[in-house]
Amino acid sequence: ITHPEDYELSEEFTKGALITHNQEEALKAADFIYVKNWSTYHDYGKIYTNDPKWQLKQKRWIPSNNAKVMHCLPVRRNVELSDEILDGPMSIVTQQAGNRVWAAQAVLSTLLTSLNEGINS
Repeated sequence: ITHPEDYELSEEFTKGALITHNQEEALKAADFIYVKNWSTYHDYGKIYTNDPKWQLKQKRWIPSNNAKVMHCLPVRRNVELSDEILDGPMSIVTQQAGNRVWAAQAVLSTLLTSLNEGINS
């Protein structure tokens, strides 16, 4: 996991993970890069800086292992990901967005089936 300094994640979610503030080192030989915006964990939602060095651009992507790029959505174009990344062949963000529809439908189906079974019991 790489992120700007002062944007630490909860240890509840990062236990055992290698964490670095060196983006270049973290991206080297990566197969997948999952980008998100950064706000502070301790003061939730507070953004200290919009440091452009943390925007994923092609020159930062190049040392990766032809990594596929994902994002948790919605994405702020040219803030978190550059146009060249978001619209390029390395991006699977559009496919990822499409898959969210199917995932949401599966969750709803499971919930409604469970509810229906509970009513009919």
